[in-house]
Formats: sequence, structure tokens, C-alpha cells
Amino acid sequence: MRTMQGIDTRRRLVRGLLARLGAFAVAFALAVWGAHALFGDALSAVIADVTSVWVEVPEESVELYRMLGYQEDSMADGHYRFRDLSDYRAVVSVIEGPVVWSAFAAGLVVISALWCARAAREVDELTWAVSEMGTGAVPELPAHLGAAHVELERLAERDRARERAAQAAEQRKNELVAYLAHDIKTPLTSIVGYLALLAEEPGLPEDTRARYAGTALAKARSLDAMMDEFFEITRYNLGAMPVERERVDAGMLVRQVADELYPRAQARGVSIEVDVPEGACAFIDPDKMARALANIVRNAVAFADRGSEVRCLLEQAGHMTRFVVSDRGKEISPAHLERIFERFFREDGARGARHGGAGLGLAIAREIIGAHGGTVTATSEDGVTTFTVEVPTGLA
Repeated sequence: MRTMQGIDTRRRLVRGLLARLGAFAVAFALAVWGAHALFGDALSAVIADVTSVWVEVPEESVELYRMLGYQEDSMADGHYRFRDLSDYRAVVSVIEGPVVWSAFAAGLVVISALWCARAAREVDELTWAVSEMGTGAVPELPAHLGAAHVELERLAERDRARERAAQAAEQRKNELVAYLAHDIKTPLTSIVGYLALLAEEPGLPEDTRARYAGTALAKARSLDAMMDEFFEITRYNLGAMPVERERVDAGMLVRQVADELYPRAQARGVSIEVDVPEGACAFIDPDKMARALANIVRNAVAFADRGSEVRCLLEQAGHMTRFVVSDRGKEISPAHLERIFERFFREDGARGARHGGAGLGLAIAREIIGAHGGTVTATSEDGVTTFTVEVPTGLA
């Protein structure tokens, strides 16, 4: 266990063991002292009586026995009595030494064994809890394992999140297949239909044949662009989108995007107004950011009212660069605003499928902006829809 939870557990177990061993040592010392105070004299007398006998000594030998260190008793019947306590002292030294210390060591071993058994029970409880996590829930653990329970809950939630992510990925894959089948089938049917007419009706007037061929070509190009969007969003989803930042004139970037979309805007009777400050620079990937802004401006041009204008504004404040694109058209409901950056989302009605596309442009823009560490939001009020892109300026 190399986590903080493992370190805390080891510290708790070591502290608990040391506390119990210390308490046992104090209790043992008090017990030995109490036993010596209460029963020491009586026990000593019993041991001395068992290990030695009194011997009557004549008066002329008394001094010799005293010099030898024999225990002297009071006189009885006018005779001196002595006894040898060497065996007594040997027995007492054994009791006070090996016996007491062996008992103390045995107590330490027993306490350590019991504490290790408790630690083993904790491991068993944790093992059981981990095995039960397969059912999707973490069982309750004892109070002293509360931190472990929290960690297991976190792991379980992580597993559930991975499972939800896997299910979401599976759902996205199924949606991709469904949208591919639907959005490719529609233009492909038109292409096949027009080509079949051209093949089956060789006598069609030249202008009709040209119109049919032109329509089939337009549908084929639309299908080609749609496939590019599918491949691009799939590549971004797999995390294979490199972002190569460099110092870029952000104002010039906005003007270039507007110029590229000028023909499309003119065809719809929409004008593009650009308002950018001079010398506004940012540290971004110019190609990727141009693609993201083009998708947003293209969306605005497609849905703006005829005769209105699409405004492209650039602002810089602090460490952020802000791109603002607004158009006047049909208002987007709050429910649809929440989903407008989702892949394949196309709103019913004026901003719906009748404008074509696979519904990937804004999703691709969000992926690119997110890869830059930025955000993109949309608001729609009183018919004015505004997209706001904020990315770090990234310049010291």
C-alpha cells in the first residue's frame, strides 16, 4: 500500500501495537511490584523453608557460621540455629530473572499475536469489501476502517464512471452508424436517381441532361464534404488532433475567414461585418482555429435572415482572446442551445435539417477550441444568436 491510505493504516496499526505493548509493560511492572509488596515475604519464607533446613550449632562454631553468611535464628533451648540459603538465593534469582522476563516476553508475544490477528481481520474485511464491489455497491465497514471505505467508494465510483463512459461510447458508435446510414443514403439516392435517368433516357434534351448532371455532381460534392466531417470528428474523438500553436495576427485570421465565406454569404443575401482591433495577436494554431471560426461563421450565414448581417467581433482582455459571432434570424430555444454543440445535432425548423450538413460543424469547432484550452458558448435572444469563443491569448 503506497497510497496515503496505506501509510495512515500502517501508522495506525503501529501506534496501536506500541500503545498496547507500552500499557502491558506498565501493567506488568505494577503487577510484579504489587506481588512483591503483598506476597514477597511470605513467598520468600516458603522458598527458604523448602530449600534449606535449620541446623543447631554449638556455641564455639557460631562465629564461623556467621562468617560464612548463614542465616541465624533465635536461640531455642539454649542452642544456636543456622541454615544455608544458597539454594534459596539460586531459586529467587531464577524467579526474579528468567521466570519474570520470560513471562514478560510471553505477554509481549501474545499481545503482538492478538494485534496481528486483528490486522489480519481488517485485511479480510477489506478483501471481502473489494470482492463485493463487483455487485456495484461497497458494503459497510467498521468505523476504524472509515477511510478505507471512502477510498473504496471512490474506486467504485470510478468504475461506474468508466462503465458509463463505455456505454456512452457504445451509444455514440451506434449513433454514428445510424447517422451515416441516414445522411449518406439521402444524397446517394439522389445521385443514383439522376445518373439512372441519364443512363436510361439517352434522348433527354441537352439542357436537362446538364441540369441532372450538375445536380448529381452537387450531391456528390455534398456527400464528399459530409464524409470529411465524419472522418474529422472521429479523429478528434480518438484524440488524434495535434494543436501546433504559433504567434498569429488574430484580426487577420478573422478577416480571412470572412473573406472565404463571402461568396456563400452573398449567395444568401447576407453581409459579413468584421470589427477587429489592429495588432491583436494570439498564440494559437491558425489552421485549426480558422476551421473552428469558419464553422461558426458558416452556421451564422446559413441561418441569418436575408438582407441581415453577420457580425464578427474580436476582443482581448487580460490573458483571454474573445471571438464573437452574431446573426439575426430565428431564435433558438434554451433546450436546443444546451445541445447545439453535440455531434449530429440539427434543430427542427429554420435551423434544422433543411440546411443540410451532418450536424458536425459546431461539434468540431468545440473540439478544436477545447484543445486550445478555451470555451465556446451560445446565446439566443430576440432573434439574435451569438456565439462566443474564448481562448487563452498565450503571449507573455
